[in-house]
Amino acid sequence: MADSPELARARDVLRVSADDRARVDALSSAASAYVSAASPHLSPSFFEGFALRRIRVLSVHPGFIHCSYDVPPSLTDSSTGCLAAGVVAALVDEIGYAAAISDAQNFKISVDMSVAFPDLSQARAGDRLSITARVLGHKGAYSGTHVLLTNASTGNVVAEGRHSVFGNLTKAPLKPAATTGLKSNL
Repeated sequence: MADSPELARARDVLRVSADDRARVDALSSAASAYVSAASPHLSPSFFEGFALRRIRVLSVHPGFIHCSYDVPPSLTDSSTGCLAAGVVAALVDEIGYAAAISDAQNFKISVDMSVAFPDLSQARAGDRLSITARVLGHKGAYSGTHVLLTNASTGNVVAEGRHSVFGNLTKAPLKPAATTGLKSNL
C-alpha cells in the first residue's frame, strides 16, 4: 500500500540527513566530554554541557546564591534573538535549587515553579545576566526560593521566578557506634 501524498511529504520534512546526524553527534560528544571532566560522578546531558556550564557562581551564603550567566547565541529564540524562555525556566530551576541546598538542606525535588518574563529583550546573545536566588523559607519538608535574573549592564529585570522544592530537611542520623562497629571517642 502506497503512502498518501500528505504522509510522503511529512516523511520528507522529518527525514534527518547524515550530515545533520553527524552535527548532533558531535555536539553531544562535546557536551559529554565537558560534563564528564567537570563532574565525573554525574551522567552528562546535552543541556548540562551547553547551557549550564555558562553559570559562574560569584557568591554563596546559606540560603543565597549569586551567579552570572553569559547568554550564548545557540540558546536564543530564532524569531526574537532573546534567550529562550525554556532556558530561563531551567536557570530558575537549577539556581533556585542550589539556593535551597546551600541552606544546609538535603537534596530535594522540584514540585512547583512559576516564572514571569518582564523583558526577555534584555537577554540577547552576548549579554551577561546577574542571577540571584534567595530561600524564602522552609515549612516541613518544603522550601521556597525566589530567583531574579537581571541584565548585568543595565540592571533591567529579565525574569523572576518562584520555585518550591520538597525533600527531607534533616540529615540522616548517624548510627550508634555499637551498631556500626566503630568506636566512639565521646
